[in-house]
Amino acid sequence: MPPLFRPWSRPSPRLKRSPGSKPARWHQLAPAGLAAIAMVLALAAAIARHPLRAKSTLVPAATPARVRGFQALVNRRRPQSPPLTVPLPVLPQPLPPQQAWPDLPLVQGRPGFDDLNSGHWAWPVLNDLNQRSVIAGFPDGTFRPAAPMTRAEFATQLAQLFNLPLERSRLGEETLYTDIDPDHWAYGNIQQAVQMGFLSGYPDSTFLPDQPISRLHVIVALANGLLLKSSSSATTALKPYKDKSQVPPWALGPLVAATETGLVINYPDRNQLAPNRLASRAEVAVMLHRALVYTGTLQEIPLPYVVGRPASEGQSQIK
Repeated sequence: MPPLFRPWSRPSPRLKRSPGSKPARWHQLAPAGLAAIAMVLALAAAIARHPLRAKSTLVPAATPARVRGFQALVNRRRPQSPPLTVPLPVLPQPLPPQQAWPDLPLVQGRPGFDDLNSGHWAWPVLNDLNQRSVIAGFPDGTFRPAAPMTRAEFATQLAQLFNLPLERSRLGEETLYTDIDPDHWAYGNIQQAVQMGFLSGYPDSTFLPDQPISRLHVIVALANGLLLKSSSSATTALKPYKDKSQVPPWALGPLVAATETGLVINYPDRNQLAPNRLASRAEVAVMLHRALVYTGTLQEIPLPYVVGRPASEGQSQIK
């Protein structure tokens, strides 16, 4: 079959036009025109030799069927991946109220103490605490309400009544006081009370576990452990106390907060704080009861020796 197009030959050099002559453009367009005519004639000859059948149709190169087939082939060769989905935002659910203290149910038929009766000034509170197994007496069946309480005994009471986070104190678990051996009967309770933020030792790294605790130290310990915050000045809050001049500066803030919350009890004189007097077992028990009322664990029991507003009107800040 002869070629459709004539083999390409290098064009001859252009002739220089003489001055005054007109440009002859027809001989420049002749090759392109002849090529177009040759293409038309060749196409006509091909159609004459291979006429289209009656049922023949011209099919475009990219039909829907071919596109779908190609897409299916691509999908077979490409690993299937899950469709891209945008997850819905997960909103944090409110946490249930934290129980930072154990339940203290009543124990029916629990015997009382031989040295306590309804005539004692703290009888309503002590009897309630005894029925809930919060306080304990001595083997001889007495409670000894007027006896002093040591720092180790107070730390034990705090460790048994409260279950607060242990990291609130700046002291770690490995912190040891030089005067407390690991085999001390209150070693674990003292460490827990310190780590909860209630108590602390002294600058010489001692704790003095067998030293009787003062009323002011009990008040300050409860205010620190319960994270109490004062809302008024010391001059206003401490005005009822006749002996407020005996309070050192480091204890003014906690004392104001404890007074506003209703944790302070002064017996027998409501206006006499007696900060340096040793705290009796009855006084410590009543102030612990006031703290449990503040946290919402126990109900309010009115006493005429409570200073400030009732503890039940306070707002717990325990975390």
